[in-house]
Amino acid sequence: MDRNRRGPYLYDFRLEEVADWIRKRGAAVVALQMPEGLKPHGQRIKAELEKATGATFLLIGDPCYGACDVDSRFPTYADALVQFGHSEIPAMGQDPRVLFVEVYFEVDMVPLLERVLPRLKGRVGLITTVQHVRGLDAVREWLESRGKSALIGRGDNRVLFDGQLLGCNISAAGAVGGEVEQFLYIGSGDFHPLSVAIETGKEVLVLDPLIGEVRDMGGLKDKILRQRHGAIVRAEKAQRYLVLVSTKVGQVRMDLALRLKKLLESRGKSADIVMMERFDPELLMPYQADAYVSTACPRIAVDDYLRYQKPILTPVELEIVLGIRDWSDYRMDFITGELDGRSSSIHA
Repeated sequence: MDRNRRGPYLYDFRLEEVADWIRKRGAAVVALQMPEGLKPHGQRIKAELEKATGATFLLIGDPCYGACDVDSRFPTYADALVQFGHSEIPAMGQDPRVLFVEVYFEVDMVPLLERVLPRLKGRVGLITTVQHVRGLDAVREWLESRGKSALIGRGDNRVLFDGQLLGCNISAAGAVGGEVEQFLYIGSGDFHPLSVAIETGKEVLVLDPLIGEVRDMGGLKDKILRQRHGAIVRAEKAQRYLVLVSTKVGQVRMDLALRLKKLLESRGKSADIVMMERFDPELLMPYQADAYVSTACPRIAVDDYLRYQKPILTPVELEIVLGIRDWSDYRMDFITGELDGRSSSIHA
């Protein structure tokens, strides 16, 4: 009962394991949380789990962006929460009432590997998201059987699996960045491989099983860097800043926000800290500001920049605006194993 086909892909929801966990906990009411791409399966999953356990299941309709985004309110309406599609973040600690279920996508990778093989040079770093981590060793073995050298790095304690990338953390790539000539990313979407391309300066090839495509990140990397440079230039004359802090349990970086506020004020700027569960430019309209600095998920400033009429920066980009860091030393912002840690030199 734990598998479902959608097109050529086999999604392994591991429902037998989930049902066993729920029965052992004796949970009577269980909340189900999943990202947008899996929500079409939610009602079927709910029905199967109800049949297997006798518990009542609630579908959480709010967006879910990762293991950092567990609905902290669930104890008020449920005995347990099951989040599908993400792996736990070890550095956050584990609430025994929460189960993270990695949903694996099973697809024949050989046709795409054969297409990308002529473009691989030297030693290759293999990186992916949680959906494909189970097949990463098989990809390495396939490549090595054809004369290629492939490495899979171990990330910090925010990352559960070798070779796994998070939207906020690419430490698995950084672990082998000095030993490889290029990276091969297996997965869909652009933000994860884009982060690796910008941070490491290495070529990143994307093997996308969802759309059956092989592409490189060079053009998109240049485009995004131009956009980020534009945001920095627009913020250079800003006097009033809002420092945005997420209230999501895995994203809150209050210590960083306080340091940013102190830094801005030391440079004659005004800075107010605004707490937000859901980041939306309309929610910021009541506040006076010339620019924003987001300490939440690093994707917000990059992916959503067009939604904001005023420049929205990462902490690293603020350093460039204030002259602490040079543009030639541009870095992505990351949330590392320690929640307030990051790849910047912000001073207290």
